[in-house]
This record gives sequence, structure tokens and C-alpha cells, in this order.
Amino acid sequence: MGVFSDIFGWKTCYSVCFLLCFICVHSERHRASWTSKDFFLFVSKFGVQKTDLKNEDATQGFFYGNITTNSNFSNALTLVVVDSEYFSHFYGNGSIANAKVKPNKQQRTNICKAMFKSIDEVAYDKDCNLNGRKDYIRRVPCPKGGLCEDEDTPSNVIPKYQFTFKIMDKQIPRFWYMSIVACYRNTTNKNCSWVSSEENITIDYDIWLVNGDPVYKKWNPVEHQFSFEEHDIFETFMAFLGVYILIVPFYFYVYSKQRHSLTKFLLVITCTEAFGIFCNFIHVAVFASNGVGVKWIAVLGNAIDTLAQCLFMLSLLLLAKGWMITQHRIRGKKVVFSLWGVYTLLNCILFLWNLFEVDVISNKDEWQTWPGYLICGFRIVIMIWFIVELRNTFQSSRCAEDRLQFLQQFGAYFLVWFIYLPVLVILNTQFSALWKKKIMLCITNGADLLSYLILLHLLWPSRSILYLLKGEEPIPYDLLITGILDEDQDEVNIFKRKKKLPQNGHVKAEPNHNTMMNGFQKSTKSRYTDGKRLALLSEEEEEL
Repeated sequence: MGVFSDIFGWKTCYSVCFLLCFICVHSERHRASWTSKDFFLFVSKFGVQKTDLKNEDATQGFFYGNITTNSNFSNALTLVVVDSEYFSHFYGNGSIANAKVKPNKQQRTNICKAMFKSIDEVAYDKDCNLNGRKDYIRRVPCPKGGLCEDEDTPSNVIPKYQFTFKIMDKQIPRFWYMSIVACYRNTTNKNCSWVSSEENITIDYDIWLVNGDPVYKKWNPVEHQFSFEEHDIFETFMAFLGVYILIVPFYFYVYSKQRHSLTKFLLVITCTEAFGIFCNFIHVAVFASNGVGVKWIAVLGNAIDTLAQCLFMLSLLLLAKGWMITQHRIRGKKVVFSLWGVYTLLNCILFLWNLFEVDVISNKDEWQTWPGYLICGFRIVIMIWFIVELRNTFQSSRCAEDRLQFLQQFGAYFLVWFIYLPVLVILNTQFSALWKKKIMLCITNGADLLSYLILLHLLWPSRSILYLLKGEEPIPYDLLITGILDEDQDEVNIFKRKKKLPQNGHVKAEPNHNTMMNGFQKSTKSRYTDGKRLALLSEEEEEL
């Protein structure tokens, strides 16, 4: 394992973990401060489940919270909650105001009018649009200790909070978007025109986005806090973690029976993968209770999972070269580690891209970016190289039948493992954004888990002794006495001992009388190979 011990240093790992502690990730409870000089704040995108008309309160989406300020200004900002149909137009105009070149007062007012043009047609307003059918906007900040001005039905507001939006989707689940913008209606002259707020207001907000009335949280605790595209993610991580808890001890058993470089490497990879799943499970478990989770553990879990994926790829490349199956040394180290290094670098880029560059507003995931496409394309290149090297190993080695069978089984399955991800990414473009995350998570983690189970089956001690080269320790005696020996092992014949002949001092072999030879007959078609033939004395030697 000396080849792998220097790949990752303690200082590098410490630095990465220290950095991860300061990386923020998405949460469904939002608490922060914001100043209106930035004009536009995107709060969150949240998937609301389909409403069951027989149990509306327990299945509706609820957006509620508090928005206050310490300044004297009030109703100078607007909180907007809209679905995807209206948000694209609203956000497209709002992003202009946050450009590098800041617009002047008149331009900001024109932007406000453009942003709310479509919303004004359907949004209810007690002063300007009594015929509106949609509850999309609230004037904020709200007075401390009281409800927001637009909350004209106090019974609809969640207790101890200032505003509440109830989202009902009767047909299908949908994404809803929450934003705060520095615009307000000018009702002084009753013209209801939108104007830009020029005051610099700092607000403090504490907002929850959940599926189902908080009163019914205990009915569905593992989905209440989660956006719809993350429903069942708690159960998914719990199931995978349970399986890994079962198989990791089996990998320890395999390593204890064969202390071998290959079994040690695979044990490290499996434990790394299991630890990554454990970190993600901790995050979603805490998230289910408080809507925030443990942010740095979630990022650390994804980083560890990426590391495990790259190390697993390295193990497959080494096995394709016949490492520890047909030879002790790694042929073509530069090629192997160059391919693996590029693949690992691309995965690191995708990991960082997903943290900082993926737009949460859009419905594209990290695989629909240029790092994702590069990984899939390069994975196909590695797959072709994998096939060629496995074929060369298969043809150039004088392998026993058991060893050839291992190479065939190994190549057949892991060829599928290489190609499944590019195919899945292509199919993923046809999935709804509300289902993408769950599908990708289940299939990718399931494929990796199945791979570890197959390797566990192939490397089980009673089977792998037939094709695994001798490791750092001798083969156990109980395997020796069965007659199962490694073909490439340069052993001394264990069934004979030697003594000096008194006539000429030459050493000759003598039968081992502890070995039962009764009934043995010589045959020209002996079933023993040259390397494993018993040291039987001929009749002429016995006469001497």
C-alpha cells in the first residue's frame, strides 16, 4: 500500500475540512439580515407537494415568518411568493438592477414596473386590485409585535409569526419562489404605480418553508421540512447506511483472512464510502428537525463520497492491469495514475462548481454543466482503456481457469458500471426537476453499493485463494492441506523430505509417510501439473 499512502497528506485533509466549515448550503429555514441598497434578494426555491383535497391543511405548502426592522420606515419593501410561471419574468427584470453598473432612481422605478407587470394582473391587493385571485405579495417590513399590513385574516397566520402564505397545488407538485425587492406601491395619489424605494433599510428575517401545516408536523416528520424534490431522501440515506453497516464487517472479515494489499485497499474505500453516507444522513436527520441541518457535515459528506468514487475508479484500473491477480507490480504506472488524476481533478472541479456556480433558481443540476459533461465523456474514454487493458491481461497471462473466470466476471460487470453514469445523465435531461435529485441519488448510490457487494463476493476467502497472488503473509496452513495452492507461487514441494544417501552423499527424496498413498497407480495422464505434482518416488529409487 506504499503507492497509496502518500497520495493524500494530513495537512491537505486538515485544510480542506477547515474550509468546508465556512461553506454555506441551502436550507429551508432562512434567518439573516439584508439591506435594501442591494435592491433584490432571492430567498429560496421550494417544491410544494400536490395537495390532497381530503386533507388540505396537512398537505398544503406553508411559507411563514417574521420580517422586521429597527428603522422608522415601514412598507417600503415587497415580499413576493410566485410559481415558476410568473417568476421567470419577475426575476429576469430584477437581475438587471443587481448588475455591476447600478441603475439610477428612474431606471430602478422602471425596473419595478416591469417586474410586477405580470403579477399585477392576478395578485390581490386591498387598495389596488380587489379582483385579484392570487395571494402573491406582502408589504414589508412588518411592525414589531404585530401582523404584516396585508394579513387581513389573522386566523390564517401561524401563531407567533407575522405573515403566512398557504400554497395549494391541486394537479401536480410545483416549485415556488420567494424574493424580497426594494419596490413598493405608491398609494398616496391612488394611482397604485410601482416605485423604487430610495431609503436604505436593513431588515431581519426569519422565514420557514414547509410542506404541511406545522400543527401536523408529527404526522410526517421526515418530509415536513424538505422541498418536494428531496422527499424520501431521509429514508434513502438511512437505507444505504443500514446496508453499509452490514457489509463493512464482512470486508473486515475478508481482510482478516487474507491480509493482502488488494483487500486492504478495498476495505479503505468501502469504509470511506460508508462514512460519506453517514455524514449525509446526520445532516438530513438534523434538517428534518430544524430545517437547517449541519451545513459543514453535508459538504464534508459529499466531499468524502467524491473521494471514495475516485479511489474506487483507481482500484478498477489497477485490477484491469492485473495487479495482485497476475502480477505483484503495476504495469504502466504513469498511464494509470495520469488517467486517474485527470478523472479525480474533473470530479473536484464538479464538486466546487456545484457549491458555488450551479444556479439554484434554474432547474439544471450539476451534471448539466461543462464539468459534468467532461466527466461523462472522459469516463467513456477510461472505459475503452479498461476494456483494452483487461483484454491484454487476459491474453498475455498464463492463468489458471479460476483466474480467467474471475477476470471474465470482473470485466462483465464493471463494464456496465463504467457506462451507466453517462447513459443516466443523458436520460436525466428528460426527467422533471422535481424528481431528478431522488432518481440520481438512488441509482448512483445503488450502483456503487452493488459494486462493493460483487467485489465482496469475488474476494471471499474460499474463492479468492484460487486467483489472488500471495500477499504479505503466508497462505494459512488449513488452506495448504486442502491442496489448494497459488499456481504462480514458487513453493517447495511440501509433500517430501530429503535425506543424504550413504553411497555417494547425494540428496534424494523420501516419501512422506504421513501422506496416505495407498492404492496409488502411476499414469501417463496424471492430473497433477508440474508445479503441483506430488514427490512420489519411483520403484527404482525405492530399491536403492
